[in-house]
Amino acid sequence: MMLKTKQIFSASSKRSNATCQKILPFLMRHKKNKVKETEIELSKSYPPGPPRARPFLRSSFFNEPFLSTSNNDPESFHCAIAPILALAQLFGILPVLEVRKPTPLMLKFAKFSFRTAYAAFITMMVLIMAILSIIHMIRTLNSSTFEVQGGIASATAGAVFYGNSVLGLIIFFWLSPRWVMLQRDWRVMEQFIDSNKIDRPILRWKLYLMTALILLLAIVEHILSIAVHSTNYDWKGSENSTLQNFLQIYCESSHAFIFETLKYNFVLGIFIFIVSKLATFTWNFTDVFIILVAIGLAERYKKLNKQVITSASKHRTTIDWCGIREDYAALSCMVKKVDNDISPVILLSFTNNLYFICLQLLNGLSQPDNNSIISDIYFFGSFMFLIGRTVTVTLLTARINDQSKMVLPVLYTCSATTYNVETERLIYLLTTDDIALTGMRFFSITRNFMLAVAGAIVTYEVVLLQFNVAIKQ
Repeated sequence: MMLKTKQIFSASSKRSNATCQKILPFLMRHKKNKVKETEIELSKSYPPGPPRARPFLRSSFFNEPFLSTSNNDPESFHCAIAPILALAQLFGILPVLEVRKPTPLMLKFAKFSFRTAYAAFITMMVLIMAILSIIHMIRTLNSSTFEVQGGIASATAGAVFYGNSVLGLIIFFWLSPRWVMLQRDWRVMEQFIDSNKIDRPILRWKLYLMTALILLLAIVEHILSIAVHSTNYDWKGSENSTLQNFLQIYCESSHAFIFETLKYNFVLGIFIFIVSKLATFTWNFTDVFIILVAIGLAERYKKLNKQVITSASKHRTTIDWCGIREDYAALSCMVKKVDNDISPVILLSFTNNLYFICLQLLNGLSQPDNNSIISDIYFFGSFMFLIGRTVTVTLLTARINDQSKMVLPVLYTCSATTYNVETERLIYLLTTDDIALTGMRFFSITRNFMLAVAGAIVTYEVVLLQFNVAIKQ
């Protein structure tokens, strides 16, 4: 009986195997036909854009020999920022050779050159001042510092100011060889986007205007600082109205911490006067540099967005979505390359500005009543300039993130006749890619970040005031 049952089951299993062998190929062919029909329907519903006659975008695109020396646009970022960088090199910043040449192919960084040696010499001068300032801070910073009016500023301001300048010069020195490759990649990106017949942004007058505005305000602020620290100088033209007396009065008032370690002499006075100007320019140029780079990237996004909005609003049926997506991808790649190189500059800038905003707020809330008019004008003018410069850096840098998302509503409402697979890929790229400059990836600069900075300033200020009052009691 068991043998009979076993034979029945074995026979039935053989029949089922034979049936499966007959049915499975049919099902596989049916599935393949179904998939092929679905792909044909999708291609008919969302037809791809026309074929393109320009290089295909790859992950190694920026390493290709695509850079052309014959296509030198005076409105390119390299040519637009060149005179500003040449001015900065007078103060030992970014010692790159051939910055005024019309093509970034001629840029180079040489370890043994006059500009490199000059930048190293200026860095050493500022480093000496930073060391003297740090020695003073170590000697004076203790709990009794908070009991004295302006004690925190007297103990820490010099160390932070000159320490920031030294770090800034070192970071720009580190950036110099990277800047050569970055500018070549930037020019490749510009030529790649221009090959799609996108309007080129006009950069020169925007960069010049922004640089001139910030540096002129910085000069006015620094002149007021010199006037405040030389109120005891006799400006009437008497016998004591000499350069030696002016330098001594100015240095003893503005850099009193130096003379706790060294004795004043005329050479030291000249050294302090020159180094203070170098450090002031470095502090201001750090913000200017971030602004210029942000404008260069944001304007490219702006032109791309304008092209997409114009094409979609006219309901064109032959929009080159493939080319537009590649342009956005190239620009996104460029933002990440820029962020990888200049993020230390961004972190240094925001850290330094946050410190001085908190310090000036603390000093302003505890100002003595017998201040002169010049001192009041200098304090409020300097504070407003610092706030305005920080807000300008934040908003102009946040434009990169804003412009990268601005075209999304147009893509969402795109007509069915122009929508295809490349449009969908472009939407996915813009929604998932986090495009923004960062401070070494500790924070991303967006519009929300400005509110976070304002909240941090208010919080730290309340803590400092409460700590100050508690120690006085």
